[in-house]
Order: sequence, then C-alpha cells, then structure tokens
Amino acid sequence: MKAERGFALILVVWSLVLLAGMAAGFSMAVRHEARVAFDDLAELKAEAAKLAAVNQTLFALNDTDLDTRWRADGRIHELAWDDMALRVRVRPESSKVDINRAPPELLAGLFAAMLPDAPTDALVDALADWRDQDDRARTEGAEARDYAAAGYRYGPSNAPFQSVFELAQVIGFDNATVTALAPYLTVFSRHPRVNAIGADLLTLRAIPGISESDVSQFIAQRDQAIAEGKNVELSPLRNGMRYLESNMNDRVIAMDIEIQLPNVPPISEQLVLQRGRNRLYEILARDTRQSTSGSAL
Repeated sequence: MKAERGFALILVVWSLVLLAGMAAGFSMAVRHEARVAFDDLAELKAEAAKLAAVNQTLFALNDTDLDTRWRADGRIHELAWDDMALRVRVRPESSKVDINRAPPELLAGLFAAMLPDAPTDALVDALADWRDQDDRARTEGAEARDYAAAGYRYGPSNAPFQSVFELAQVIGFDNATVTALAPYLTVFSRHPRVNAIGADLLTLRAIPGISESDVSQFIAQRDQAIAEGKNVELSPLRNGMRYLESNMNDRVIAMDIEIQLPNVPPISEQLVLQRGRNRLYEILARDTRQSTSGSAL
C-alpha cells in the first residue's frame, strides 16, 4: 500500500514538473510572439513616418510661398509624427563625391579620411581601372588578369559604376568598406567637383589643400549665410577651389531622414531624387539603415 502511495506521489510530482515545463514553454512562446508583433508594429510605424517625412519634404520644396519654401541647402528640419521625432536634411546630391567623375586625388582624400589603415593608392587605382575602358592597369590598380590571379571569376566592367554598392566588387574593397563609404559617395551627381553648399564636415576635410580650420571657418560662415538668405562665399576654401563648386539649384537632391522611436536606436534613410517636369520628383536610389552610435545626421 505504501509503495502504491509512493508511486502515486512520484507520478503527481512528475506531472507537476511536466505541466510547469509546458507552462514555461507557453509563456516563452507568448513573449516571443508579443515581441515579434511589437517589432512588426514598430517597423510599420517607422515606414509610415518615413513616407510622411518624404511627402512633407517634397511639399515644402515645392511651396509657392518663398518665405516658407525649403531649399536644398543642407539645413536640418525637425518634424514630429505620432510619438516619433523626425529630422530631415535636403542637399544637392553633388555634395558627395561622384565615383564616376571625381579625380584620383579627391577620392584619395576621402579614402584616407575614412579608411586610415587602408592602402589608399591601391584602392583609388583599382577603382579607376574598373571604370575606365582600357585594359592597362595603373601602378597599383587591377585589370582582368589581376582579378583572375587573385581568384576572382570576373574582371572590371570597364564602364561607369551603376551604383555605389557596385564598388564592393572592385578588388581591395568589401561590403563593410563600401557600407562605411556609401553616405559620402554617389553615381548620380555627374560632377567631378564637390558642391560645397551641402557638403558635410568629413567630405570637406577630405578636399586636398584644405585644413581643418579652413573647414570650420567655412561651415560657420555658410550656415550663417544660409540662415540669413545670403550667398555662400567659398573664400575660406580657396586652397581647394579646383575641387569645389557652389550650386543650390541642382536637379538631383539627397534627402536624409532620421527617425527616433521610443526605446529603439535611430533609423536613418537616404534617398536620391531627381526633379523632373512640373517639379515632380523621381526616386533614383534608397538606402535604409539602423544606427548603432546615436544620431546619423
């Protein structure tokens, strides 16, 4: 009799253990589903906020009231949507370095600033050999035979880049390198020079012949001139003038959007748009990423 009671007790205990395990598993499944639902909702809200920011920005760029119309001058505009804070910057796409048109020394300046441990000359020569139409390798560049010797199953396209991310196919580059460089590069500018109106601090510092003090002085004067509606003077950057231009009416613009959701790292999106007839805009490129180190603007 005692043995039967002992067996029954063991059976009850194991039943309770089994039920507890099932309950814990169910609880974890519920929490997982809730988390997935929360993430999906946050993603939907972020997408809706981005769409709202794009539409509001395009409306502001086309505003018939000159006092309230936005200009592609690089200023940051603060917006609000639901419980999210949005920041938008619009600037000429030519504020970036065009990898199809930029001279080697301009590319070298940017690569040296962004990739201090990388072989700058080799990267610049490999990029130039990819986009040129001949089979003659530059001093530290690479043509078809060099790609074959390195184990690649392809060679340079010998044509202009179609996308900034095509750069990852060039010998010496990789996805991580191109992802880091991408915000400062373009294939849509079609200008060999950098437009100083919207160029950021890092790009201006990469211009050959320009010191950090020159850049700081120029940015302070530029921001003040833009705020007061005056022309931007490039005189502080005189030592790098051969690599610079000043144009606020570029038909191709870059729109940078940053969205801050509660308890989530900022999400940034970069769009390239081209103004067509009747001031309608066409999206040429789009790149979304989540920041891991604070604000992206």
